[in-house]
Amino acid sequence: MKKVSIEIDQNAGFCFGVTNSIKKTEELLKNREKIYVLGELVHNEEELNRLKKLGIKEISYNDIDLLKGSEIIIRAHGEPPSTYEKLQKIDAKIYDFTCPIVLHLQKKISTIAEKMIKMQGQIVIYGLKNHPEVVGLLGHTENIGIVVENIEQAKEVELDKPIALFSQTTKDKEGFEKIEEYFKTELNKRNIHFESYATMCKIVIGRSPALQKFAQKHDLIIFVSGKESSNGKYLYNIAKNANPNTIFVSLLSDIDEINIPSDVKSIGISGATSTPLSLLELIKEKLEKKLNN
Repeated sequence: MKKVSIEIDQNAGFCFGVTNSIKKTEELLKNREKIYVLGELVHNEEELNRLKKLGIKEISYNDIDLLKGSEIIIRAHGEPPSTYEKLQKIDAKIYDFTCPIVLHLQKKISTIAEKMIKMQGQIVIYGLKNHPEVVGLLGHTENIGIVVENIEQAKEVELDKPIALFSQTTKDKEGFEKIEEYFKTELNKRNIHFESYATMCKIVIGRSPALQKFAQKHDLIIFVSGKESSNGKYLYNIAKNANPNTIFVSLLSDIDEINIPSDVKSIGISGATSTPLSLLELIKEKLEKKLNN
């Protein structure tokens, strides 16, 4: 078969928040057989399997009461204040690996929530309703927060009180700006106070134009991400729009199911900020073997 060039996107790989939480977790596991983590430490199946072999035990909120005195990790997505209260009640040893960017956002949204309560206003968060980061952010709004996932849902918000707009850190800039413009225009008409905070992660936003260029230079793109990754869904769509020949994969074994067209001369491999470079390298290696066979 003809030679096909395969390139890994140099801008891909873990973001700082994920890198930091995994590194610290690995350090902890050097001195213990197991440690508990609330939810998925990272939205990537292959990486989760690796960490589970090292001793990570994933738990749900319903498990907390059964783990008195245990060591429990709070992942990069962060948690609402109620989670810390629950963990303190069972005397858990807490390792808080909340991403610094998320932590800063939690403090900001908490401060603005106090201000909006005095104004009898509300907090609107552009994000995914059940995403762990958003659940954590809602917990810092003193029950005046609502979540909208798109401009259509934003238009369902009652415009009879002041609004402060925030964003989940991994949401897209374009979607945020549409919602921001809508609220600004409509509330100005009514002479109602509006303020907005573009709290998207700059690392994620910066990936978008670079990924677009990377996708356009190859005949085929393999985009690697966990199925639950919000950031992965966003970046995959960026790649897909730039290059319709973009395939989404989550597991190394998914490569077995891919049919590579005979006219493909170059393949690009990229991934979400929750996808390790090591997995991208394994994907490349498997593709090379597939093409050689």
